[in-house]
Amino acid sequence: MLASCEGEDAQKTAPQREALAQEIPVPPFESEIRFLSYNLKNYLTMTNYRRGGKKTTRDKPETEKQPLIQIIATARPHILGICEIGTPADLKDLQDRLKSAGVDLPFSHHAGGADRTRKLGLLSAYPFSATNSQDQLSYSLGGRKRFIRRGLLDVTIDLPFGSTHFVGVHFKSKREIEEADQELIRLNEAMLTRRHADAILENEPHSHLVVYGDFNDTRRNPAVKKLKAPYRSKNYLEDLMIRDSRGELWTHYWDAQHQYSRFDYVLVSRSLKSQVHFKKSVILDDPDWFKASDHRAILTTFHAKAQKVDSK
Repeated sequence: MLASCEGEDAQKTAPQREALAQEIPVPPFESEIRFLSYNLKNYLTMTNYRRGGKKTTRDKPETEKQPLIQIIATARPHILGICEIGTPADLKDLQDRLKSAGVDLPFSHHAGGADRTRKLGLLSAYPFSATNSQDQLSYSLGGRKRFIRRGLLDVTIDLPFGSTHFVGVHFKSKREIEEADQELIRLNEAMLTRRHADAILENEPHSHLVVYGDFNDTRRNPAVKKLKAPYRSKNYLEDLMIRDSRGELWTHYWDAQHQYSRFDYVLVSRSLKSQVHFKKSVILDDPDWFKASDHRAILTTFHAKAQKVDSK
């Protein structure tokens, strides 16, 4: 089952959406294409229940939104893949704020799963040639059918070096829950994502693939290893291991545990690695990163023209 598209456009027919897309001016490709992956930390409305059943709601504060917009605007992405967005209206709010800050990303896609609060989104300067996001991917654990809580986002964009899938995920956190083991949940979510990636690489051998997002796990744990696949396998996904200005890899700070971890990743198919401009790819370490989110954004820069050799 396909995940819904954004806002009012979700109610339009395919021809209507195509006609709408034709009205949006598409910028020419530059010498490089910048892709930013970012967990926005609750760019949404939170609902809390106090004793006595009293309900309160809370939006992401302006004191967090403003540095967030500044960080994204400084990176000037052509494509922005995000975790922890709320409704299509929240995605539109982000899109409008970025446009006011000088980053125009008119094409948008909103996706998700069983989690009614936290969703996935993608904004782009370039139109989509296809979407195949999934909101019903399921697995069995402890004799119970379960679903990937945040779904799986899949958007295809035709770039100068070839058709490229951007697959975004946000796996189960490390917070323990009573009904199941959190590590096994992530492993099953990774296995379903791996199956989706394999289908792309088998059915579209000339396409490129980017799998990104908040994996909520470290590189040697089962979920990450399963998603990458064995190194010698045909469909192995390369971990770009992009670093910050000091050469550090961490992307998340868990305040409750006083713990820095690398939870966010950008993986690419082998066919795409040669397009990566490593010298211009970086974890953004803006001094105000902690005011915007508990994650740091990863900027991956691609050469727009086809490269014959690995540029690392």
